[in-house]
Amino acid sequence: MLRRPIGLLTLLMILILPYQQVLAVSVENVLVEVYRDGVAHIRMSLTINETDPMVEVQLLSQKPYNILALDEAGELLNYELSSSTITIYSLGASKVNLEYDADDLTSKVGEVWTVAFSSLYGVVLLLPEYATVIYFNNPPASVGSDGAKVRLELQPGSWEISYILEAAPPVKPPPNQPLIDWLSITSFVAVAVALAIAFAIAFRFSRRRRRLQKLRAEEAEVVRFLREHGGRALEAELREAFPQIPRTSMWRLIKRLEKEGVLSVKKVGLQNVVELK
Repeated sequence: MLRRPIGLLTLLMILILPYQQVLAVSVENVLVEVYRDGVAHIRMSLTINETDPMVEVQLLSQKPYNILALDEAGELLNYELSSSTITIYSLGASKVNLEYDADDLTSKVGEVWTVAFSSLYGVVLLLPEYATVIYFNNPPASVGSDGAKVRLELQPGSWEISYILEAAPPVKPPPNQPLIDWLSITSFVAVAVALAIAFAIAFRFSRRRRRLQKLRAEEAEVVRFLREHGGRALEAELREAFPQIPRTSMWRLIKRLEKEGVLSVKKVGLQNVVELK
């Protein structure tokens, strides 16, 4: 007699669980900025339940790259991709900032660019500078500008927007000015430039010294290794040189040092090259 109620209760919990997971995520804002080469940079701000160990978010792209997920303290979070969905291991975070790049949102035919995507959330879309919109599949909630960029506020749904790019306006030459003592001005500019360079160098070394003083033990070892190898190394070489540091921990360590301005990471072929600044 008890099997049927228990079975119904189990079925009800299975149906409710995904709905609860969706409610656990609040998407505060989504910004899509499209550049002149067609690459789009997407930023999402999420508010989540601190008790949830992970959160699942729908992406705008099928092929996202340069993905970065940070909690409210700026710490890197691990994630897994599945088609156009990302699962972020939030580990008690209450806010998550997600960023990624995509080049499958745009296409070009002749001189006409088209950006197309489907979104479960409202989106603010920034088109490239000096873009002229020639087609909407739906009317946007608002149309404005951000400098020389067109700013569109879009409701949730499927969107297709076409535009053409105009050349940047030429810089107007300054009006004719009376003759002045160019020798004095040249001397003054030379002294000012020399002082500015000296100040910049001193400030840079001072900043670098302060940054290096804050390094953790493992971070200091990685920096020392890079110095001993000409200031640069492949990320794979760092993992091989420090086998005691797990692969994910090494990736987060490198990202942390990059964020602090200690080093930079460049993509060369299929390898990541890590360089000291």
